[in-house]
Amino acid sequence: MTYDNLGSVDCFGIRENRCAWGVLLAALALTVLEGAIRKWVIGSAFEFSSYLIYFSKDIVFALLLLFPFRRASSEALELFGRWLVAGCFLLLCGALASVTKDLNFAGAMLTARPLLFLPVVAFMAAPRLRGISLQSVALLLGLLTILNFALGILQNHLLPEDILNRYATGASDISTTETGVRATGTFSYITGMGIISVVGIWAGIVYVSLGENMRQQTLGWAMLAAGFGCGLASVSRGPILIGSVMIITWLLFSRGWALTKSRSVFAVVLCLGILASFEVTTTFLKLGHGLLLRVQTSNDTTQERSLGQFEEALTALQMAPLGNGLGTEQIGRYHYSQGEMASTTFESQWGRLVLETGAFGLVGFLVIGAGAIFALQIAKRHTTAGGEKAALLATQCLLLSMFATNVVFNHVASAFVWMIFAAVLGVSIPTAATLCSDDRQTRERQLHLDPEFQRIAL
Repeated sequence: MTYDNLGSVDCFGIRENRCAWGVLLAALALTVLEGAIRKWVIGSAFEFSSYLIYFSKDIVFALLLLFPFRRASSEALELFGRWLVAGCFLLLCGALASVTKDLNFAGAMLTARPLLFLPVVAFMAAPRLRGISLQSVALLLGLLTILNFALGILQNHLLPEDILNRYATGASDISTTETGVRATGTFSYITGMGIISVVGIWAGIVYVSLGENMRQQTLGWAMLAAGFGCGLASVSRGPILIGSVMIITWLLFSRGWALTKSRSVFAVVLCLGILASFEVTTTFLKLGHGLLLRVQTSNDTTQERSLGQFEEALTALQMAPLGNGLGTEQIGRYHYSQGEMASTTFESQWGRLVLETGAFGLVGFLVIGAGAIFALQIAKRHTTAGGEKAALLATQCLLLSMFATNVVFNHVASAFVWMIFAAVLGVSIPTAATLCSDDRQTRERQLHLDPEFQRIAL
């Protein structure tokens, strides 16, 4: 058997399942658009069809598990798997201890979704997504961010009672500021607009990092601008601060790649010129003024918002170290049975998580989150391309910001985190073509250097 035959026996017969990639993109699109369907098409958050649309993104994401896949792995995937098992064990221990105090079945389902269901699906889906184009994921999310930015500007200038400004629950008390309505975009509530702001900034960083020509670079910077625009349109300071930290981190730690490409500079200038020509820069200034006014009149500081959850977590640990009832801190725990939103003991994520799953659950959540970030660090070690390293760094920043804010009690944030993580983890798994290329290069080196191997192969 010749060398060529050896290389073609198995490697070149493997074809990646592109349908799985399409399913993931559909799940991401539903994450952005399901709120629009619920508030503008169905018109009520308490209809059965509204609940179905609410979970549609998760259902589609789980459909990835129906796709067959050839056994494939990577060091990053294996590391995350070990951390995932440990984290799930701790979460289950915490949940079982908390159930002895109280149990709200609907709330427990909502809690299990981001803590157990989505991470496990992401881990199992990653091998089915190997070889996926991360640029395609960033492009889809970037375009949806631009859509929400344009819609947010429109909502900001409309009256609060306009149909475009309604919430999914049909509440009449639409949040406003001195400069206009706090936009929700295609999402059910304002928080969704803040989340797409951070996700759009991530998409822009990834697209710029992987961009190979001026058109892609310019579009990437436009995505970045739209991401900040969504944060301004929702009049939320959190996304602006998080996005700024992400960009600074990206520029500092991938400086050797990002700042040496002259086309990046030209793309920035071109993007600014386009924004100025459409008077978008004036819109940014007006939205920024509205955000500044809200910050000045706010009753809490940025430090209280960012560090207050540590104090609440300590208070919750003193109140109920083993939990106070699973599902009892979910706002939507009475949504289906009574048609109303419930109150919570704490505002921050960690305090509420302690009351639901105790100290064991909090540690389990932190273990899974740390495992995801460390897995991406391992993936960075196995790539030599500067653009890919920069994209992985941006994903680490995205996950860290989401884990530190409200990924457990926000269905949009949790969906984005684990879908994006599954895609990035899928990129870290070698494809059939990569394995074949590596195998061919190894054989060529052996054939060139080892006379005995040369005699056997020929």
